[in-house]
Amino acid sequence: CFVCEGFVMGPELALIATIVGTATSAVGAIKQGQAAAATGKYNAQVSQNSAQSARQVAAENERRFRRQTLKRQGKMRANMGSGAAAEDLLMDSAMEEELEALTIRQSGELRAGNFEQQAIIEKRRGKTAQQDARFSAAGTLLKGSSVGAGQYAKLPASSFLRL
Repeated sequence: CFVCEGFVMGPELALIATIVGTATSAVGAIKQGQAAAATGKYNAQVSQNSAQSARQVAAENERRFRRQTLKRQGKMRANMGSGAAAEDLLMDSAMEEELEALTIRQSGELRAGNFEQQAIIEKRRGKTAQQDARFSAAGTLLKGSSVGAGQYAKLPASSFLRL
């Protein structure tokens, strides 16, 4: 063993550095994976909130449109009078306006669906990153163990690290 005033020298230092470096790298990979998973979860929640907001906005826009439609139809009735032609025109207008109201609703649903798909992607991205980090940590530990075993084998018999 080469010890000089309390400092480890030579192969012992290399082995200790390998052990510490390997452990640090493995822990770092795991922490990075955890951070990626947390980021994915956060981004997924943001997308879910956006989906809910898209639905609420579409519902409010539909409500306002329907209210305006009722006002327009009331004015049309007042100005047109009665008769088959007037009723046909009112019916035609009501169908067109109903289609527009449904289009507003559908547009909101499409936007919400896109946000929900993004939420799924974000969650999966975070989970995949976390899984990749675990594999990376395992690979680091295996590689570090291999290097450390080689360094251990080269230690002199008198080394304090020999068990």
